[in-house]
Amino acid sequence: MKNNKVRIITFSGVDGAGKTTILTEFSRILATKYQENIVFLRHRPSILPILSAIKHGRKKASEKTMESLPRTGGNKSKLSSYIRFFYYLTDFILGQWIVYFKYSLNGKIIIYDRYYFDFIFDSRRSNIDLSEGFVSFFYRFVFKPEMNIFLYADPDIILQRKQELDKQTIEKLTQKYVSFFNKQKNNKQYICIENIDISDTLEHIEKIYSEKIGKGENA
Repeated sequence: MKNNKVRIITFSGVDGAGKTTILTEFSRILATKYQENIVFLRHRPSILPILSAIKHGRKKASEKTMESLPRTGGNKSKLSSYIRFFYYLTDFILGQWIVYFKYSLNGKIIIYDRYYFDFIFDSRRSNIDLSEGFVSFFYRFVFKPEMNIFLYADPDIILQRKQELDKQTIEKLTQKYVSFFNKQKNNKQYICIENIDISDTLEHIEKIYSEKIGKGENA
């Protein structure tokens, strides 16, 4: 019988923190060691297409998104930001139920590559310019995953991997995510890990997972 104690796992981290590597390797552990069926989602449920798909079509919009660097949108309009935000919020609120009935009830684990937290602290990735307080208010309407992993690393190490963000931005974003995670009431669901060694990070995450499903490290 599949475990139903962990239905949703999210991975967050600034570009270069090693998020994709850890996410991929941990998913492999879940599939091979724990025999779990995994469904990957990027940032949001995505029952609604990205807004540019309305103009360019899904395929072309996806290609344009992949070609552009994160946080390079030039939107400064509050009206446009509100429209974008509520469009994507609608996707979260409605989509999370579709994902729940389609996947979670069937024993599958949803793994998000980024989650709603990005809208709060790094909304420029979605070309949105709104206050953190306003955006964070609506987090109360979003499912609270059983495991939220925020990965961080020394800014100098991150800059050796990727040069998409400057050191000051890396430090600022990291501090915001860590502060938010540490302030959550159920802090066992919000875990900040300094990703220095891949093996150590994976071991840490697996230990947390095994404890949540009621199994030891040798499950």
